[in-house]
Amino acid sequence: MKAGDMIQVTITGISHQGYGIGRCDNIVVFVPGAMLGETVEALVVEYKKKMATAQLQRLIAPSPERIDARCPQSSQCGGCELQHCSYAYQLQAKQKIVADAMQRLGRITTPVEPVIGMQTPWRYRNKGIFHADYSDGAVRLGFYEQGSHTFVPAADCQLFSEAMNGLVAHLEELIQNSGRAYYIHKVMIRESAYNGDMMVVFVTQEAAWRLPELAEQLIAYPGVVSVYHNINSNLKIMLGRQFRLLAGQETIEDTIGDFHFQISPQSFFQINNQQAHVLYEKVLEYAQLTGQEQVADIYCGIGTISLYLAQQAKAVIGIESIGQAVQDAKENARRNQDERCTFVAAKAEDWLPKWAKQGNQLDVAVIDPPRKGCETPVLDALITSGAKRIVYVSCNPSTLARDAKYLCQYGYEVNAVQPVDLFCQSWHVETVVLMSRKEK
Repeated sequence: MKAGDMIQVTITGISHQGYGIGRCDNIVVFVPGAMLGETVEALVVEYKKKMATAQLQRLIAPSPERIDARCPQSSQCGGCELQHCSYAYQLQAKQKIVADAMQRLGRITTPVEPVIGMQTPWRYRNKGIFHADYSDGAVRLGFYEQGSHTFVPAADCQLFSEAMNGLVAHLEELIQNSGRAYYIHKVMIRESAYNGDMMVVFVTQEAAWRLPELAEQLIAYPGVVSVYHNINSNLKIMLGRQFRLLAGQETIEDTIGDFHFQISPQSFFQINNQQAHVLYEKVLEYAQLTGQEQVADIYCGIGTISLYLAQQAKAVIGIESIGQAVQDAKENARRNQDERCTFVAAKAEDWLPKWAKQGNQLDVAVIDPPRKGCETPVLDALITSGAKRIVYVSCNPSTLARDAKYLCQYGYEVNAVQPVDLFCQSWHVETVVLMSRKEK
């Protein structure tokens, strides 16, 4: 087999990226866009070490779960890889992705529960980062094809509200007429599901002297209440660390369940309010709190999970290394009139061992790390903390399985695995895992 070969393959598995997996001449072949059970004709585009990636060319035996995508650009845009799949298939595929990761990478056989999905899995995203493109002489905002820098216009994205799509179109016109369009590399938009307020962040590589004028024009647009400038000289990352308020208010307010949150431009906030509520309710259920527990919320961000846990805990300590997020968390506790939450600006691997050495006992730990998972010192700190239960929230099944395996090697066991669909139409999936310390 070599690049350029046309092959026929039957899809018998699915990768963690949502790619169809089959075999041809005893070689594993990954076919983006192919669904479980389908037989397809595909063009080999890469081959190495007995593995190949092939481009879908023709459906020989399509799946009955294959449907027409709502967005004509879904096959190019990197954000909606599963639009051609029925929603029932998407949920089943994500359950299999999580189960495969837990078994293959974690050697964990605890059954994975069916994925909790949305009733209407569209227009749920409250945040978007749009790349600016100037290649045809007109300003366009949009995304990149997966694994490339090929631009795809946003064009009424089905994951955002009509209000946000309208703002994107307005921004294209506003930037075009600004006279300094080429300064702007990206635009981030946050929209509150609670009241519809929107925050706009212009991202540039250097100071853009016309941005204050642009901000004053934008703040007059319906719904826009906050405009920031972010300077980012490293194009390999989405946002730089420096934010400057140009117009309007410093934060926007949003809700998850009954809780109200203040959100800064750099704050982490789940992109799907409705499913975040489902997720946090599951975290609270798995924590099994009686009102007497000391709880640590590691990677607490702006305190969203901490406030949920505080409903039924004796005390919650939120640990977060980003100082601004800790300030937001403290303000969110004040807004929600909760005095059981304490927030600490520190690295968990540094703070937890010191806290335990002072004679403190941890009953429950909740961890919600970034996609890369936990660093080993964080896991070691959890192990030595004496936590009876660990509730692990993850957006990456691979690193979740890896970390769960490590914890199982040091006295814990996996009791429950519950995926929740926060990222409908994409292969991403959020998972909540309950772990408990084995009885000696």
